[in-house]
Amino acid sequence: MITLSIGKVTYDTTIPLENFPTENTKTIVKEKLEGSGGAASNVAYLLGKWNYDSYFAGVVGYDEAGNLVKKDLESAKVHTQFLEINYERKTTSTMILANKQTTSRTALIIEPEIFHLKKYEYDITPSIIYSDGYEYSATLAAFNKYPNAITILGAGLGVADEKEVIALAKYAKYVIFSLELACRITKMDVDLNVPSTLLKLYEELKDRFPNSINIVTLHELGALYPYENQIKVMPPKEVKEIDRTGAGDVFDGSLAYFLGKGYNLEKCICLANISAALSTTKYGAKNSVPILSDVIHHYETQFGLIDALENKESVNNESSGVQG
Repeated sequence: MITLSIGKVTYDTTIPLENFPTENTKTIVKEKLEGSGGAASNVAYLLGKWNYDSYFAGVVGYDEAGNLVKKDLESAKVHTQFLEINYERKTTSTMILANKQTTSRTALIIEPEIFHLKKYEYDITPSIIYSDGYEYSATLAAFNKYPNAITILGAGLGVADEKEVIALAKYAKYVIFSLELACRITKMDVDLNVPSTLLKLYEELKDRFPNSINIVTLHELGALYPYENQIKVMPPKEVKEIDRTGAGDVFDGSLAYFLGKGYNLEKCICLANISAALSTTKYGAKNSVPILSDVIHHYETQFGLIDALENKESVNNESSGVQG
């Protein structure tokens, strides 16, 4: 299965802290995790680690961080021939402070100037294309060139220009909205404890993007999605969470992986939820990508053999229906 992930790449440093630093003090830390980051880069890393033929298209600066990003991706067997180097810029870097007490995370993105891909030509034929929306022109070119591919857009805040993300959502088969962006697009305030507001949110998104399958990640509630003429919520797997850095990227990447396997959307959402939950039990983004066999084991422990005939009842029991 050939996959192409397009988007932003950063060099991440995650620092686990016993408590969040107090202003105007010094804090001694005992550990840090470093490595490649960025939504599309993390998706490409996961797909490569899970043995898809994974390609990544993005741009780094001319520095050691850029070299390390390339090595990280290649360590997961990701093809980097579409990874461009901007010889006039430094690689975007992110400092992530992970609070051990509250499991909150605070990210500082060091990006003096925004820069994008200059080439949009690909000599491969991908079956899956994932974009985080950051590389608008490159994404649009790929979506148009490969109309038979499974096209997936990760639509969140803070990664890309909001107007460009909205424009790309009209071309993707699957759009994974963050709750925050979904609320901004629809101009709605959602109460996660009131199912009717979630239903209204989905209806507004469907009116806006009628040609895509829209999914909304709901933090501690899991994911909102359509299945068999219903709008449903799939609760997340319960784990001892320590850090959510990269959890959304793991959700997106694992959803892409299992869609490529041909499973129905409900099974894919369930597996993506398990993957994302497992990722929160480790610090960092790249470091928290779970082992595929662990994901499958957790699924099969609860629902039975993953490749058995579809047992929709078992998965439906895990879902709380929002009547549509």
